[in-house]
Amino acid sequence: MEKINSINKQSAKWLRWTARGIGSFGGVFWLFSLIANAIGEISAGTPPPLEGIILGVLIIILVVGVIIAWRDEKIGGTIVTFGAIALCIFAYITAGRNKHLAVLFSGAPFLVSGILFLTSWRRSKK
Repeated sequence: MEKINSINKQSAKWLRWTARGIGSFGGVFWLFSLIANAIGEISAGTPPPLEGIILGVLIIILVVGVIIAWRDEKIGGTIVTFGAIALCIFAYITAGRNKHLAVLFSGAPFLVSGILFLTSWRRSKK
């Protein structure tokens, strides 16, 4: 029985660090992209479109969820998972062509990260 607990703790640790890596990389990528886009729009003097504002809010929710998940995997993983589902739906609706590719590159990494956070939390509880 003790061996099973050790395996669960080791796998939970591996899942946790994988989720942290994927979520952090996705968050940094999207934040950099949004900041660069905002600077470009400000310098051009154009107001941000509604799609850009919605995308920015979704990315901020996801980044906050990843930050929370570093401390509390259950709450942060839940925020990241639901935020990723919202981002996938948003990407699918707003993408002109290649809708599945837009979903794959925008929301899927966060969805994987959120599921890994929740799986790690469940494994660490056993």
